[in-house]
Amino acid sequence: MVEPMLALLQDQGSNLIQWFLFIVMLFLIQIFGMKIQAWMGLSDIARALDKLWNLNQSASKMFIEEASKYGKGKEDVDRILSRYKGFGIIEPVYLDPVGAIKKLEHLLNTAKWRIDEVLWEIAPKAQKHIHSNLKDMFLSCLTLDYIYRIVRHYFIMGRKTQNFYYIFQVQMVLPEIMKIAKAYHTSVDAFRRGTPIGDGLGPLVVARFVSEYNPNLEAEEIAENISLYRVTYEGRNVLLVKAKGPGGEVGKPGDAIKRLIEMRSGAISRIIMVDAGGKLEGEPTAEITEYVGAAIGDPGPEKYKIEEVATKYQIPIDSIVVKMDPLDAIAIMKKEISLAADSVVDRIKRILEERTHEGDTVIVAGIGNSIGIR
Repeated sequence: MVEPMLALLQDQGSNLIQWFLFIVMLFLIQIFGMKIQAWMGLSDIARALDKLWNLNQSASKMFIEEASKYGKGKEDVDRILSRYKGFGIIEPVYLDPVGAIKKLEHLLNTAKWRIDEVLWEIAPKAQKHIHSNLKDMFLSCLTLDYIYRIVRHYFIMGRKTQNFYYIFQVQMVLPEIMKIAKAYHTSVDAFRRGTPIGDGLGPLVVARFVSEYNPNLEAEEIAENISLYRVTYEGRNVLLVKAKGPGGEVGKPGDAIKRLIEMRSGAISRIIMVDAGGKLEGEPTAEITEYVGAAIGDPGPEKYKIEEVATKYQIPIDSIVVKMDPLDAIAIMKKEISLAADSVVDRIKRILEERTHEGDTVIVAGIGNSIGIR
């Protein structure tokens, strides 16, 4: 009788100890759990910062080595690059929307002129297309530096304040940040070698369309860094525009399209635009999709010009978009994207045959960076 009672008391005592330990563990987790998670988060960010720093330094080194071939020495190029890290554009006031597009375009033009001046100072002996490629390398270096600065800011703020939200919001997006940084690092090498990138899909389509009918056709410069080709297809007058290659240019396609339409007092039957577009997860790379509207990824001014002039003269706009990961757009062009250009040419032909008539004049605009594409 006594032994069972003792066993029961021992069991109850054991259960009490277990419950006590469980409550203590909950209490400790409540107090220290978030701090442990924050410490782990800071460790992850610190490792990412080291990688970002290495990517930043590697990209800068590639730019310095390439740019120093055309004038200034490596030390001078390094000094000028360091001076411009952190360079950016301060957005204009949007509270009063009147003239906002013109203000934005003025700021974009000013930034472009400033960067051009810097590049001519660094590489005065570079040919024009080399200058364009160096400019793209320079901008990729500035972007990598900006990414590093942002991540460093949140890391220091999180460490200083022990504010979990500073730490966790960066930790959650670190994989995407590193993916973007690696893509920009890859783009520096692509620009150095002058090879086409994913964003060159639009210019590549125009180049292939032209080469199919008249490979020796001379281009006219219709707007800043925009080439115009005149081709006849099935009785239609086709005006093809693209950024001028083989240097890394995007030009001003909005100016080109607006000028072509106004030169003809609006006598344009259709505008067909071709551009690279971001794909959703699960969608295949190089999937071709058609839209209505202006497909162009500029900050606003060029798209505004196209939409304004098309609305004024009631000209329909068709867009053909080749989908790709946004990071593929700044990396060396993948094979499937290059092959998709031929399918896009066929789509343009079908649109011309089905939605226009003989004697019509149609604008086909290949939007994107022309690096490596003549």
